[in-house]
Amino acid sequence: MDSSFSKQDSLVSKGVAILLMLYLHLFNQMNNVLLCHNNVYIEDIPLIHILVRATNPVPFFLILSGYGMYIVYKKGDKHRYSRLLKLLLHYWVILLIFVGIGSFLYPDRYPGTWSKILSNVTGYKTTYNGECWFLLPYVLLSFTSPWVFKVTDRYKDGIVVPILFLINLSTSFFISRYGERFLFHNYWAYIPILYFNLMLSFYLGSMSAKHDVFQKVSSKIRPYGKYLWILLLLLVLLRCCYNTYSFDEFYAYPFLLLFVNAPRLKIIDRCLALLGNHSMNMWMIHSWFCYYLFHDYIYELKYPIAIYIVLILISLVSSYIINFICHPVEKIVNKI
Repeated sequence: MDSSFSKQDSLVSKGVAILLMLYLHLFNQMNNVLLCHNNVYIEDIPLIHILVRATNPVPFFLILSGYGMYIVYKKGDKHRYSRLLKLLLHYWVILLIFVGIGSFLYPDRYPGTWSKILSNVTGYKTTYNGECWFLLPYVLLSFTSPWVFKVTDRYKDGIVVPILFLINLSTSFFISRYGERFLFHNYWAYIPILYFNLMLSFYLGSMSAKHDVFQKVSSKIRPYGKYLWILLLLLVLLRCCYNTYSFDEFYAYPFLLLFVNAPRLKIIDRCLALLGNHSMNMWMIHSWFCYYLFHDYIYELKYPIAIYIVLILISLVSSYIINFICHPVEKIVNKI
């Protein structure tokens, strides 16, 4: 199945998504923002906090995952289980290392009871690292993707997209209305709702692969070159004007279309592709540094740009270490 959206484009896009994630988690909480030197305010709100509105990475990763999984599905996916095993392997190694460190730094917090250990190891309830909440729903989406694609391929997009949009809308309402009162304390109900809530973004990616949307759009907009950056900037500014994460699928999708086709320096692409290659590890690593184990050291830097760069670099270096540890086991998993 041919597509103009190459593996390099996917890595670069994942690089952007992981940069958005790190920014979001650094500056989405006002108590952390107030620890920084803030020089620019809009209506008494620090600018770095307002920009958080444009950095929700979840739909980006889901669209890219849906796109890639649909392509390998059509080619005959022989490595679905090994990919999931490698994802879990990296999660377990990261968990072992950082919980081990945490047990020395905060012995009253880590590792906790056996039920707490089990819920974290399985990804059922990631209380050690709350930013890994995405793990189990993503594993379920990946595992069930062949059946999802078989069902959705039977119907036109004009039917599937509205149905998934309504499901997304209703599950989002249910989470916002009953999250604190019920769902966040009953994960047996919360996980299935999350699974269906994430389905729309995932399907937008698979739909794009099925109809080769990126190639068709590229042929029309790529000649406009630098004007795509202007459109992208306007899209980001528009997203910063409203303070809700509802319907972010319809922000992430045009963002990706514009970004992939906008002209970029090769060195920028190489840096983003490097981050994209490590995005999985960096997702599961970064919050250990900025939240759970070394929060005070990170925010002691005071300047937002310094905090951001340090978190990127320390997460990237840690990812290399994780890859080194996991590599021997991955050789065995690849044979599955």
